Amino acid sequence: MIGIGLAVLASLLLVAYVGVAVYFTGRFMPNSTVGDMDVSLMSSSEVQERLGEVIDSYELSIEGQGFDLVLSASDAGVFFDGPAVVGDMLADSNPWAWPFELGREHDETDKLVARYSEAGLEELVRDAVEDFNATAVAPENATVSYDESAGSFSIVPEQIGTALDAEAVVKAADEALANLEEHVSLTESYLLQPSVFESDERLAKAVDEANTMIKTDLVLQMSGMTVGEVNAELVSQWVSLDGDLNAALDEGALSAWLDELASRCDTVGTERTYTRADGKEVTVSGGVYGWSVDRETLLSTVKDGVKSGRAGAVDVPCSTTGTAYNGAGARDWGDRYLDIDLSEQHVRFYDESGGLVWESDCVTGTPNGEHDTPSGVYWLNQKQSPSTLIGYSGNTKIYETEVQYWMPFVGNAIGLHDADWQPNFGGTMYKDGYGSHGCVNLPSSKAAELYGLIEGGDVVVCHW
Repeated sequence: MIGIGLAVLASLLLVAYVGVAVYFTGRFMPNSTVGDMDVSLMSSSEVQERLGEVIDSYELSIEGQGFDLVLSASDAGVFFDGPAVVGDMLADSNPWAWPFELGREHDETDKLVARYSEAGLEELVRDAVEDFNATAVAPENATVSYDESAGSFSIVPEQIGTALDAEAVVKAADEALANLEEHVSLTESYLLQPSVFESDERLAKAVDEANTMIKTDLVLQMSGMTVGEVNAELVSQWVSLDGDLNAALDEGALSAWLDELASRCDTVGTERTYTRADGKEVTVSGGVYGWSVDRETLLSTVKDGVKSGRAGAVDVPCSTTGTAYNGAGARDWGDRYLDIDLSEQHVRFYDESGGLVWESDCVTGTPNGEHDTPSGVYWLNQKQSPSTLIGYSGNTKIYETEVQYWMPFVGNAIGLHDADWQPNFGGTMYKDGYGSHGCVNLPSSKAAELYGLIEGGDVVVCHW
């Protein structure tokens, strides 16, 4: 009887054990929670319904550093895969081990995850951050700057600013949504950071390099006249940091300064005004004579000088030079020169003392737009005696004349020469039918005298 009783009891216990295990299959154990929700003894479908309601009403708040964004579940495209999520939660408990499971707590919060449109979320958050950053203060890298009061370069510390790092905010929102967290607090760590900090050793090196550069004091001269100065005030405007944080010259700013200097100093073809020895004020422009700054060589000279912090006087390198320099707009030749006055039809030659040593009336080119004698400042080219002058109109030779004294100043095409065929010189002969093809006609005796005085390389000023 005792054996039968024990067998019956065992059967009853087995039935009870199996019954309880079956009961907890698809049902949560006691002491089961999901976040703040007690789901003890709830069925899978009941929990799915309750969690679905929670997710439908879910909102994510992202705030901090002046930024505030609230995303609803629909905004972020959140959806809840109830069977999968609840199934993962139930898998944490073994219904056949219910005698042991009943005594422990079951927190399934970490299994509560949502699915959502990552692309949609990223676009929403990124757009909001970009709108915020439009009026925020961007971070500034540490750099080097010139302090006028101290007269030296020093390191300027970085500035964090108030702009947010969109990537970091998107990542935080991503993680919060996945776990259905309701709040993201943006701390300073979410701000955009500078990429260069004052502790960067390269900045200290750049300060030393820049302070060497501003020791430069190049006094630029042309024919003894100071035309510019490369000093600390100027160099400080050219120094910048390159991509490797080395102190480097701003090539654009340096070139712009060089172009401005050259435009002030170049005289070839420019308008000059001077007072002739007899008191007449003359303005002349054009020609090939004068000063022309060699920009490339000057650029190299200045760059080398700045790199080493050189000081001292430097002659401005020029591709062409004159015999004197008095600044833009002024006479840039010395006392010795030939003056051809087209309005007076008179030529004068002054020697090294500035004294008038020769003069003569002349006949210049016919003023018809084709044979005018060109005005301007020129060099006298190599003279020749005798010489044959040949003129063409297109491919047709229109004259061939032998002269005894040929003194060209516009290439070998226009010059002064004897013209024994002219009945007279001076006055209005040049426009009364006796004008030349552009040359300056002189009486033979006067041409001979000038030929004996003038030399190749002498300055010729032809003007009205």
